[in-house]
Amino acid sequence: MGRFDGKAVLVTGAASGIGRAVAQAFAAQGARLALADLNPDGLKAVARDLGAVALSHDAMIPGNGAQMVTDAVDNLGGLDALINVAGAYHRAHFADLAASDWDRMLRINLTGVFELCQAALPALTRSKGAIVNTTSTAGIGGIAYAAAYAASKGGVIALTKSLAAELAHLGIRVNAVAPGRVKTAISAGLTPLQGARPELSVHRAKLAGMEEGAAPEDLTGAYLWLAGKDAAYVSGQVIVADGAWSVG
Repeated sequence: MGRFDGKAVLVTGAASGIGRAVAQAFAAQGARLALADLNPDGLKAVARDLGAVALSHDAMIPGNGAQMVTDAVDNLGGLDALINVAGAYHRAHFADLAASDWDRMLRINLTGVFELCQAALPALTRSKGAIVNTTSTAGIGGIAYAAAYAASKGGVIALTKSLAAELAHLGIRVNAVAPGRVKTAISAGLTPLQGARPELSVHRAKLAGMEEGAAPEDLTGAYLWLAGKDAAYVSGQVIVADGAWSVG
C-alpha cells in the first residue's frame, strides 16, 4: 500500500531531471498524477510510463499556468498536492546581464509559481492539501554569475513562507525544497562562462561520494515527506538538500 494511494498530485517540470524523478516517486507510492512540462516529447514519454495525464505548460505565457491547473483538476477530479519543480537557469556576469534575461528568470521561476499556487488554491482548500515548491541554495546564499536566478529562487522562499502563514487556517501546508548541486541535463550542458572565476562559481558538496552533486532521485524523499501526512505539522519550511555544502 502506497503513501499516496488515490491522491491527486500535479508535478511540473516532469519531463526530465528532478521533476521526472519526483513524478516517478509519487507514482510508486500510488498517486494519480497530472504531469506538466514545456517539452512535449519528454513529457509524453514520462506520462505514458507512469499512466499519468500529460499537460503542456509554458510559464512564459501569462494565464497558461492557471489553465493548466484547471485542466489537471478536471482530469484528476481534485487536487491533493501541487509540486512545483519546473524552472530555468541563466548565467552571466552581472554587468552584462540583460534586462530581458532578468525578466525571464523572474517570470519562469517566480511568477509562474505564483500563478500555479493561486490557481490551485480552490482545489487545495477542498482537500486541505499541500504545496511543495522548489527553490535553491542560490536563493538562500546567493551565487556568483547567476544573480537573476538567485533572486527568483529567493522570491520562491518568501512566497512559500508567506503562503504558509496566510493559508494555514485553511489546512493547506506550503513548504519548499532547496537543492544544491544536482546532476541534471541543465547542469551537464553548462559551458564555461568566459572570464568567470571558478572558485566563485563551483560549489562542491562535502558529503562523501556526492562531491560532484546528487542524482535527481536522491532528492525525492524530501518532496514525498513534505507532501504527505508524515509532515502534517510542517509548514513554511525550506528543506536544504545540498550534501552539507552550506555547513561547516
